[in-house]
Amino acid sequence: MKAAGLDLGSVNTKLVILDNGKPVFKKAVPSRFDPVSVGRELLEEACREYEPAETVVTGYGRVSFPENRVVTEITCQAKGCHYFFPEVPYILDLGGQDAKVIKKNAQGKVVSFVMNDKCAAGTGRFLDVIFKGLDLRPEDTDSAAEAEPVPINSMCTVFAESEVITLLAKGTPKTSVVAGLFKSTATRLARFIETQGQADTLVFTGGGAHYRPLVRLLAEQIAAEIVIPPEPELTAALGAALIANRAQTTL
Repeated sequence: MKAAGLDLGSVNTKLVILDNGKPVFKKAVPSRFDPVSVGRELLEEACREYEPAETVVTGYGRVSFPENRVVTEITCQAKGCHYFFPEVPYILDLGGQDAKVIKKNAQGKVVSFVMNDKCAAGTGRFLDVIFKGLDLRPEDTDSAAEAEPVPINSMCTVFAESEVITLLAKGTPKTSVVAGLFKSTATRLARFIETQGQADTLVFTGGGAHYRPLVRLLAEQIAAEIVIPPEPELTAALGAALIANRAQTTL
């Protein structure tokens, strides 16, 4: 009994296939500004080998898949994170286009959520754009963990880029600038998280969870333990596959 979950993200498109409830296929590919076409190609490629009987689609392009069941990424993230951390009610999903804080119950169902999708500030896109300009990959930013952060006053991507250029031109160490970006982002995310309550433990998922200095600073800001799924960018696709699997087994 095979079931598939397809997450059409703004930056990457992800697919997870389950066989009897266990992952047997996982893949993430760049969305190339066209997650719908990329998702169709990815699903067709995987279906030739695995032939899932049920598919659930989530993410931005989900409504363009009328032949499959569609479910919101909020519900799918809750299910995917519940798979790894059933006892943790609070989830931060830091994706490319938005940030979400989700509260789920003991059964993995969404109780409440808040989403920032109006501005790139405090999202993975905000960090990715600036770090790309600095020619840095996520793993290259680990050295910022021990650096003294300089204040970054703007959270607007355009103004923050200008501020970073000015700081570097004045001779500010790159590691201190990166640490400042992480601290500003952590402060903004901490306020965002607190709107949903006080978390003792938080699941951090999405591509932003790969920034280890950000994880450490955020844990300090919210005074909570942060846990990360094994492949945080795949949790929504996993959740979609789990929903598809349940739909299949209850037929």
